[in-house]
Amino acid sequence: MTPNETYEDLEQLHLLPATQFTWRPFTSTTIFVDSPHDRRVYRLNLADATVDIFQADPSSELSEHFEPLKTIQLTPQQMNQLKPSQPVAS
Repeated sequence: MTPNETYEDLEQLHLLPATQFTWRPFTSTTIFVDSPHDRRVYRLNLADATVDIFQADPSSELSEHFEPLKTIQLTPQQMNQLKPSQPVAS
């Protein structure tokens, strides 16, 4: 999975902020999202069907320290919405 695929999946699931934001890759399955009010990291874990959201330390805009904010359990319906990142062997 690429960061772009992670972004597309999170967008398709409507899990990203509704306000204007910028994003950048953090790891292959994790993206950093910077909005006017929050700096968060979203990690998509398809194996566990979860999205972990981490909140940046509000005391410093330069901090790269993120604390767990919440974990969202994806439903079977949400998992079916996501296209596989690799072809399934037949």
